[in-house]
Amino acid sequence: MILRLLTIFCIFHICIGDEDCPAILSKAAWGGKPEKNVNYLIVPIPYVIIHHTVTPECTTRRACSNRVINMQSHHMDTLGWHDIGFSFLIGGDGNIYEGTGWTKEGAHTYGYNKKSLGIAFIGNFEEKDASQKMLDAAHKLIRCGISEGILRENVRVVAARQIQATASPGFNLFTQIQSWPEWTSNL
Repeated sequence: MILRLLTIFCIFHICIGDEDCPAILSKAAWGGKPEKNVNYLIVPIPYVIIHHTVTPECTTRRACSNRVINMQSHHMDTLGWHDIGFSFLIGGDGNIYEGTGWTKEGAHTYGYNKKSLGIAFIGNFEEKDASQKMLDAAHKLIRCGISEGILRENVRVVAARQIQATASPGFNLFTQIQSWPEWTSNL
């Protein structure tokens, strides 16, 4: 197995990948704390699991950064996790916020954390659609992971509700992701 390294340059704490990859706001950019312990994933990763945060939505970088800071604090300080549970978070501002990132194990889906990335949409999408800006950001992130060899070429995108008893990522977002070419109804 050959791992192609993801080449990223961080300028002003905004990480910019190659032209096929979206900009990702690093932890430093949104004010995150460093992780306590790290377990690494084996690449290429076979699954991407879509979640929603069931928090208020955000439409600006500042508001979204505050949401992510609060989630990380809750996950680390209250739940005792090593970091924020999600690999990446998508804000209503269209930005992608680094969580545990590409190759570090998250705490988003019990039984799947060692073989998946968890992408969380900030907000509640049970009765409301995620914006096209959010969907485009998430899908570009997935395509980037595939092109860089971090995700399997035949990566399977699923909703958290397909794996565990949860409403995540909300009924409307669950419906929206089913049109993605990587989505699968079978695990």
